[in-house]
Amino acid sequence: MSLNKTLDRLFDEIRREAKRNPEFADRLDAVLQRHDSRRDVADEVLEDVAESSPASGGGPSAARGGGKSANRRAAPPQSAAPTAPPQAGEQSAQALNPAGLYKKEGEDALTAALADHDLSALRALVAEHNLDPSGVTPSLTRDELAAHIVSQAKRRAERDEKMFDY
Repeated sequence: MSLNKTLDRLFDEIRREAKRNPEFADRLDAVLQRHDSRRDVADEVLEDVAESSPASGGGPSAARGGGKSANRRAAPPQSAAPTAPPQAGEQSAQALNPAGLYKKEGEDALTAALADHDLSALRALVAEHNLDPSGVTPSLTRDELAAHIVSQAKRRAERDEKMFDY
């Protein structure tokens, strides 16, 4: 297995554990906040990383401080547009793991779980789990989107089965 694939799998596991275990996430955050790099990184690199990070809300680097390049470690600028907090249906949809539910309980259970959610909650689920790699979901109806989620969960379950069959 290539180094890139190995690193991807490692960080995926770390992400999953941090999502499942708040204490683990807190300890990771503390380690990252305490890290004081001795390297002088160019402003362009810092800006590029801040723009490409999935959660550019300041993150650990904003709280770090100290060191010779501390002035460049400030939180990246945030959008002026306020973001609406997720509604109750969206929060429960985001808590749902389609591929995991499909693997554990099957297609019928996933379909039944998705039936409880409206279109905006399903869109939030698609965004949370990156279930639209080809960009086809914006034009789908609620039922078509639910079917898309089920098919993507099935694809991932089959892919994972092959990947871990060694």
